[in-house]
Amino acid sequence: MTLVWPYTRAVLTNPALWFWGVVFMAFWFVLGAYVFSGGLAPGHSAEVAYTSAWFAVIALFSLTTLAMSMASSITYGTSALAFGFRFTRLTPARYAFALIVAAAVMAVLLGFIMAAAVSGLFSAHFGNMILPVDLPAIVGVAVLSGAFMMGLATTLVLVVVNYLGLRNMNFIEFFPLILAYIFGFTQLFLSVPAWVLYLSPWNDMESLLYQAFSGSPARVVLGSTTSPVLSWGVSVGALAAWVALLVGVAILLLARIRSVSIQEGRQI
Repeated sequence: MTLVWPYTRAVLTNPALWFWGVVFMAFWFVLGAYVFSGGLAPGHSAEVAYTSAWFAVIALFSLTTLAMSMASSITYGTSALAFGFRFTRLTPARYAFALIVAAAVMAVLLGFIMAAAVSGLFSAHFGNMILPVDLPAIVGVAVLSGAFMMGLATTLVLVVVNYLGLRNMNFIEFFPLILAYIFGFTQLFLSVPAWVLYLSPWNDMESLLYQAFSGSPARVVLGSTTSPVLSWGVSVGALAAWVALLVGVAILLLARIRSVSIQEGRQI
């Protein structure tokens, strides 16, 4: 437990995370509210569905920046971690727990910030008050999302550190965000088989965020009233399974962490 507060404080005071996770999201707020809403059908229900869909997408992008932040933290701490696991009482499981708590706290904060920003901007644009329906559900999804991002970031970084070499780190750090853009916009605009969305943790998070904000079940195409409805329970179960898998793999890789010099990542 002694690591929980230092890591939580480090995450909460990370300026890069605040910029990419909050400030940069203003770009997507404006696009969603004022650019892509031009052909929206009139009516409050359509506005709620549209706003909820954009909240799900923007919150997904924001939460993904957690993985980028944690990847950098682990990269610069390999020597200390290797020493700590070998010569102190620190264990991979305790370290992973501290990261999960830190990620969950920041994820909840990001989720509330995104909900408030989207609600305020889209309500002002449409001229109708649109508020998130289920705040406890947003908290639950954010906690699961934070744990997923921690497991994903740790797994990706340690595969590079232990096996591939730090020259590949620059690509790996942005890999989660690339996937978030691909899968996030896929569900926003395209119709794909439901099983693909269930297997994708990005779309599980997106679907659950949509339902938490709107109070209505997510669909294969977010905001569409005609596409098939997705099961909330299946999405939760699939995301929880991804969390368990990635956290388990991350703990195993932490136990085998290799002490490396950050100079190995030099490209020249």
